[in-house]
Amino acid sequence: MENEQNQEKTNEVSEQPKSEETQEQPVSEPSEEAAGAPQEEDIPQPDIYSMLHFMLGMLAEQAWQFMGIRLAPGQKEPAKDMAQAKVAIDTIAFIGDKLHPHLNEEDRKVVRGLISDLQMNFVVHNK
Repeated sequence: MENEQNQEKTNEVSEQPKSEETQEQPVSEPSEEAAGAPQEEDIPQPDIYSMLHFMLGMLAEQAWQFMGIRLAPGQKEPAKDMAQAKVAIDTIAFIGDKLHPHLNEEDRKVVRGLISDLQMNFVVHNK
């Protein structure tokens, strides 16, 4: 008897028409424009001075890590390599000189402060 009731319930469920939401709708391929894919004219050409300014931050982080002041991601102990820290700091100073005419006064102060901080810490930690 239970089998017959279960059979009836199964038949009832399968006989119900599908709602509009559950019926499969054909999927059309979205066009590049509709999908919001950037067009060539939408992507700005990177400015060299902006890229160099970004690189200052990357090099500074490496210098701090090579001096053993900051930990590299995933490391538990600082790894000191003063030769690489010196190259990073010297490169930052060179890039800073090249960027100097293209920066506003506030950014110039930030770059000069960064270079000074790195150089002073290099002297302290190179003993």
